[in-house]
Amino acid sequence: MGSDASINALHTYLREVADEPFKWGVHDCFTFTNTAFRRMHGEGWADDWANRYLGGDKLPFKRTILQSEYGFETFEDAVDTKLKRVDNVPPRGALVTTSEGVPRTWYVGAAMGIAVGSSAAFLSTDGVVYLPIETIDNAWVKQ
Repeated sequence: MGSDASINALHTYLREVADEPFKWGVHDCFTFTNTAFRRMHGEGWADDWANRYLGGDKLPFKRTILQSEYGFETFEDAVDTKLKRVDNVPPRGALVTTSEGVPRTWYVGAAMGIAVGSSAAFLSTDGVVYLPIETIDNAWVKQ
């Protein structure tokens, strides 16, 4: 679990972007979760992927690029190299994925969000939405 200061920083960020809709390369699952981590920890969970991700039409989380250019079979394998996987209920501030209830799951088969207690924050076309923690498929924390 994150410190009180990091959790406060997360909640401040979520309030700031509450009504900001999903937009590829600007405010999407990757930029949303990476910025949340930066606010909480002083660095994103995958800052080294950000320049590549935002550089044109190549999205590193697309399965074909994960395989051919990064050598990972799955998105989960890629995240496992960045963060520590959590097998139980994710703590506040954990990176999470779900394949339920969020329309933006195109490239990796799941949407990325941030755990905030009994729910997790994800992006939708209307801004931040909260899904029950039971809908979470995977979770990771900073190592």
